[in-house]
Formats: sequence, structure tokens, C-alpha cells
Amino acid sequence: MITFACVGIVLLWMLRPVLSLLAASVGIAYVLDPAADWLERRGLSRDLSIGTLFLSLFFGAGVAGLLFVPSFAREGQELQQRLVPFIQDLDTTIEPVFDRVEALTGYRPVVDLRDLQDQAPAWVADQWPRVEAWLSGALEGLLTQGIGILNAILNLTLLPIFVFYLLQEWDRLVYQIDDLVPVRFRARVRRVAREVDQRLSAFVRGQLTVAGVMAVLYSVGLLLVGIELAVPVGILSGVLFVVPYLGTAVGIVLGLVLALMKFGVGIEIVYVLVVFGVVQLLEGYALTPKLVGESVGLHPLVVMIALIVGGSVLGIWGMLLAIPVTAVLSVFGGEWLEVYRGSGTYRAAETDA
Repeated sequence: MITFACVGIVLLWMLRPVLSLLAASVGIAYVLDPAADWLERRGLSRDLSIGTLFLSLFFGAGVAGLLFVPSFAREGQELQQRLVPFIQDLDTTIEPVFDRVEALTGYRPVVDLRDLQDQAPAWVADQWPRVEAWLSGALEGLLTQGIGILNAILNLTLLPIFVFYLLQEWDRLVYQIDDLVPVRFRARVRRVAREVDQRLSAFVRGQLTVAGVMAVLYSVGLLLVGIELAVPVGILSGVLFVVPYLGTAVGIVLGLVLALMKFGVGIEIVYVLVVFGVVQLLEGYALTPKLVGESVGLHPLVVMIALIVGGSVLGIWGMLLAIPVTAVLSVFGGEWLEVYRGSGTYRAAETDA
């Protein structure tokens, strides 16, 4: 028995790239299946419904790329052009900051900026190619890490194909799995599966709603500050919210860089931090507990504990999976309690009492 278990673990480890691809495909198909069903109820065939979904997703991604990528590339070029004058004027820009620090604390920072200003043009000219090389190297590293660049490209190619066929056969797969369940357990399994499906669907809807609200709040806040590319940065930060803290981190970095380039070292930097701080507080204490936690039947305190435990155990991925896993466990926990309360052990304890 132990030998079979060890062989099974080794096989799972060897097949992890395929299993990861299959798991991602199942997850995407699960999310898209309600939309495909909705289109099918409107009179489209199953294949046409799936094709419409795919075209909509690809079109949306293409439009987003055409809108945002040139803007960020143009802003990167402007950043390179503004960096040298910014450093050369750093003494006049930062002196008011030193004055405020001295007025508040009685201590004045001593920083010699003359050498930095003299060397700024040569340093930027020398370092900028290294920055570009580092970015390309980082991208290459992401692609080559783990299963390698060839498998990464293959997976990206196979993913939509897997999703297409899973969507095409989704109802049949569900029926076949249901048919494998023993008849005497079928009603209970269906009830549990239905509740799990409702909670996971509520989680997906809640996450998308929170991401949309945060994208709007970030965009409006950065627009009020006067940041260029406020809307793209806000939307990007909101979309990346699905990975906890990634959207906030990316948004803060981009917002601070854009604020520095436009306003220099001024109160606008504080405004950017305030925007992200306030939105993050709203997300943590109001949006996620209310829109996500309550929709999946979890108390806000349980949501916070789940996020803390998930982050401690698995980091970012743990935080990403914490709420849906907790929601599923709560369903199984409720089912176990129902079975336990109907068991002889519970009734015997009740009789003894």
C-alpha cells in the first residue's frame, strides 16, 4: 500500500505541468460556463456560444493592449527624458522637504547632491540600457522558470483548446460524474455540490465586483490628484487585485513614479499614498467582507482569519485561495455536523444528558 502511495505521489509530481494546465482549464471553464449557458438560452448553439465568448475575451484583451501598452511605453520614454532634469533640480526640489523635517524634528538631513547632479546625465545614459536588459531578462526568467519556455508557450496554446472542449462537454461531464455516485448517496451529493457551486459562483462574482469598484476608486482618486495615465493605472491596479496586494503594490509604484515626474517631491506624493491607503482600508474592512464574505456565507471575521492563515501558509496563492477554500470547507463542515447530529453517538450523548 505504501509502495502504491509513493508511486502515485511520484507520478503526480512528474505530471504536475499537465495537471496544472488541466486545473487551470477546469477553473476557467467553470467560470465561463454560466455565460455560455446564458447565450445558449438566447438561441445560439453551444459551439457558437463558446466561440462568441472567446471572441469577446480576445477582442477585449486586444483593445486593452492597444489602449494601455502604447500609453505606458510613451510614458516610459518621457520618464527617461525627465529623469536627468529631475535629478539636476533635486536640490531646489528637496530643500523645502528638508526645511519641513527640520521644523518638525529640529534635525536637518545632510545630503550632498552635487555629485549626483553632475553625474546624472552619464549615469542615466549608462544605466537605462541595463534597466531595459533587466526587464527583458526578468521576462525571460519568468518564461524559462519551472517547465521552461517551450512548455510555457505550449501551455498558452493548449489552454484555450482545453477550455473550449471542456465548455463543449461540460454538461455531459457533470452528468457522467453524477451517474457514478451511488444511488443512496446521490441526493446528498447533489445537494452539497449545488451549495458548493453557489458559494464558488458567489465568490467569483464578489471578486469581480470588488475589483471593478477598486478600479473605479483608484482611477477617480488618481485623477483628482492630477496623475497622468490615472485611468490605466487605476484599472490595472483593480484587475491585479485578484492576486492580493499585487494590484496595490503595482499601483503605488506607478502612481509615485508618475507623481514624482510631474510634480516633483511635493504633497502630491502624500495624496497618492492616501488614495491607495484609503481604498485598501475600504477593501479590507468593507468591500471584501461584505461583497465577498457575505455572498459566500462567511462572517467577516472568518474571512479575515482565512486570509491571514492562507497568507501565512502559502503566501500570495494562499490568500488568493483562502476564501473559496474556506467556503467549500464550511459546506462540508455543515454537512458533517448534520450527519453527526443524526448519528447514534450524538443521540446517545443527548439521552445521557
